[in-house]
Amino acid sequence: MNKEYNGWPNRETWTVSLYCTSLEDVRAAKEWLEEIEAGLPLIAMDLFGWAMAEVDWHYLEQVFAPTDAADDADTD
Repeated sequence: MNKEYNGWPNRETWTVSLYCTSLEDVRAAKEWLEEIEAGLPLIAMDLFGWAMAEVDWHYLEQVFAPTDAADDADTD
């Protein structure tokens, strides 16, 4: 059961967000975690895989996607 956590879709997504400051960070974190998962013993791989499946990667990418500079411009 996924519950919102600190304003994020769930605790797993929030946890990954703590280590990201950009879209590049999100993508690097996902790639790095997938590499780690592949090298784990089967039982650890299963447990780790379940946690990874809970991370809302699409949501993280949206949060850390660069904003258009025009959105930040003053329209006075």
